[in-house]
Amino acid sequence: MQPIEMTQDLVRSLFPPREAGVNKGSFGIIALAGGSLRYSGAIRLSAMANCAMRCGAGVVKLASPRCLSGVILPEILESTYFPLSETEEGAVLFKEEEWQELTARCRVTVVGMGIGNSRQTQQVVSWLLENYTGILLLDADALNALAAQNCQGLDRAACPVVITPHPGEFSRLCGQPISEILENGEALAQQFAQQYGVTVLLKGPLRDLATIVTDGERTYRVDRGCPGMATAGSGDVLAGIIAAVLSQPTVQKTDSGLAAAAAAGAYIAGAAGELAQERANAVTMTAGDTAACVRDVMIQLLGRGNGSTADR
Repeated sequence: MQPIEMTQDLVRSLFPPREAGVNKGSFGIIALAGGSLRYSGAIRLSAMANCAMRCGAGVVKLASPRCLSGVILPEILESTYFPLSETEEGAVLFKEEEWQELTARCRVTVVGMGIGNSRQTQQVVSWLLENYTGILLLDADALNALAAQNCQGLDRAACPVVITPHPGEFSRLCGQPISEILENGEALAQQFAQQYGVTVLLKGPLRDLATIVTDGERTYRVDRGCPGMATAGSGDVLAGIIAAVLSQPTVQKTDSGLAAAAAAGAYIAGAAGELAQERANAVTMTAGDTAACVRDVMIQLLGRGNGSTADR
């Protein structure tokens, strides 16, 4: 299948002008869950939450082990915080009732960033696949948990699933060497999406330096981004942006709708990274710099005011 180039106009189409009388619930409640004491996910989670708010999410609930609350709470203003039970090591301790409460009204749930590779993470992923009915985005350690269980339950998920692996994570998921993924990532992502009925965002740079997003039937190519984004936390920023786009009322819970939304998120993140590199340089850039540029990119894309055609 010929990939569709993600463009500025396609991104704009997912963000029509907002009508009078809307409220925060109109634009989706998002849960972002991750972090552990061992992995420095706290600030990255905060950046994810801020990016999600900047990209149109109505409500963002940030969930992490309770031991991280003192670090996270000063960093979030508009988001809400949901403390999770923890092990003695400061990692998530799976309790079904907590995940039921966290995800009950969420249009999108994102899990995996800094949560750690453990049996507890595997339980979280398995429970979400079996019980959650919103849109589930699996990233980072959630993908490693999925690979450790040989993708068990993925093809029978109760919810639409989006996965966002880099080539190393995708290698563990599909069993192909990284060299093969770098060379033939588009075909392998399409095959995986078809086999498991999911949407795959395979992060670039691949052979043609692009990110590929596919549901197995429709494929998008995103060529935005820059060398300065090759730094820890860039994937976390991307996940927060994608979650916000997935939560928009224009996005349907269909494979093609999810693929377009995920590709739009990659476009926004890449454009923000390019702007951050332009303002500094590729060596000094951090993921926080990309996050700080998301607001300006959204203004460039949608215009000022209510984002009407005239504003643009």
